[in-house]
Amino acid sequence: MVLPEELQPCPSALVLLLSAVALHQAVYGMLLIIAFSLGLALVLVSLGLLAIYAYQWLKRFSFIGKLQKKLSVISAILIIATGFLLSASAVN
Repeated sequence: MVLPEELQPCPSALVLLLSAVALHQAVYGMLLIIAFSLGLALVLVSLGLLAIYAYQWLKRFSFIGKLQKKLSVISAILIIATGFLLSASAVN
């Protein structure tokens, strides 16, 4: 997860709220925005906790350090290759 440099409104939430206002249901729209925000917060906190507990669990194994170095290189190569493929397909 990355913390944003600035807070920006979610386009989906903005559409939801504007639609509710257009239908003269502003209170209902606000309740939906609150539910939407709580659901998003729950998912993000759950993913953060999952990452922390997975890291602590994986630290127990001795082969993880070697595997982590190899996976870092492999993922970098895959990202670069994907970028080249996307650039090549955009040119054609």
